[in-house]
Amino acid sequence: MSFSTVKVAETTNGPIAYHELGSGEVLLMHHGGESHRGQYAGFAPLLGEGIRAISYDQRDVGDSFRCTDPYEIGDIADDSVALLDALGIERAHIMGFSFGGAVSLHIAIRHPDRVQSLICGAAPASFRNINEFTKAALARPPEERFDIMVQAILSPAGQSDPAQLERLRTMMAGQVSDPDSYRIQCLRTHDLDEELRTIKAPTLLIYGADDPLASPDDGRFIAERIPNATFVCVPDARHGLSSEFKEPVARLVREHVLANRIGT
Repeated sequence: MSFSTVKVAETTNGPIAYHELGSGEVLLMHHGGESHRGQYAGFAPLLGEGIRAISYDQRDVGDSFRCTDPYEIGDIADDSVALLDALGIERAHIMGFSFGGAVSLHIAIRHPDRVQSLICGAAPASFRNINEFTKAALARPPEERFDIMVQAILSPAGQSDPAQLERLRTMMAGQVSDPDSYRIQCLRTHDLDEELRTIKAPTLLIYGADDPLASPDDGRFIAERIPNATFVCVPDARHGLSSEFKEPVARLVREHVLANRIGT
């Protein structure tokens, strides 16, 4: 199936739209807070043979279901397991960056039996630990957030590349949430510390050396708590690990997934 083909799974939580590409080890990919399933359109083809990459729209995003009541980040984690159920997938490799990284951590804690391996990037362990740059970005209304997100996501080289800027603008179009939205508010329920020690899945943590939203120290904090976790810091990268730095990050993800195949 082409990654541009949109399918909708009817899950117990509501309809969820998704893309998929390839066959083999299932890699369920979680997009960022101001993105959608298309975040991985350029990333998935780089994973190569032997991996079935699935990217879906989280609740209140894109073509997936909408919510009329507040929810927690753990509810989004449960949505992803409902998607696996609908697709008949027992276990998967779970990957996410930024907001999607936080969701991935909650999946590994809440549903350990469904997680073959874990890849988390560019996410803090707790909303309590976010820095002033992140607080300022989240407090801005949607129409004012693009410029500050450019600084956060792209390196200086990326900021001077018209193609990178256009990809970022396309990705964020219509996806930036109001500060009072359920989606932004659910971030406040992301609060992990000792729970991280319960994660048993082989874990790879990827962080950008120059990321102003989630620093390498955030990744090291998580790595110190997850048994035998591997921490990688990508030089010169900011928050755009799966976009501007997709080639080296895809190699890391592929190696991790294939080293932890289901059944090994």
